[in-house]
Amino acid sequence: MQSNVRKNRFLLVTALETILLGAYFIANSFRFGAPDLFNTVASHIDDPPFAAADIVVGTVILVAALYDIRPLIKWCYVAATCVWTLYAMAFLLQNIEMMGHPFAHLDCWLMFAVAGRTILEAWAGDAN
Repeated sequence: MQSNVRKNRFLLVTALETILLGAYFIANSFRFGAPDLFNTVASHIDDPPFAAADIVVGTVILVAALYDIRPLIKWCYVAATCVWTLYAMAFLLQNIEMMGHPFAHLDCWLMFAVAGRTILEAWAGDAN
């Protein structure tokens, strides 16, 4: 298992980030304000069912990385990229609606950075 951890270390970090994202939104439900024109996605994305889905996705990614399940790892990159891009877009729309500037808060930048890192790792990661 140590060789799997060494080989899939970036995917493990992504899995832990995704699990912690879900745990944060379960602990702090309803972070976003009431639904507005742009805020409809953001007002529902912090609800416990979406957060629980993030925890499930993160756990599947964690298991696939720890046990080096090669066919599943390719789909884990897709799932992680989708989750982080969806949250980044929700934060982006929230920032546009509330502050008038798309990158007003650091959280939006960080979500896009995690999504970009996941895409880069899927493209330039291990050769297997």
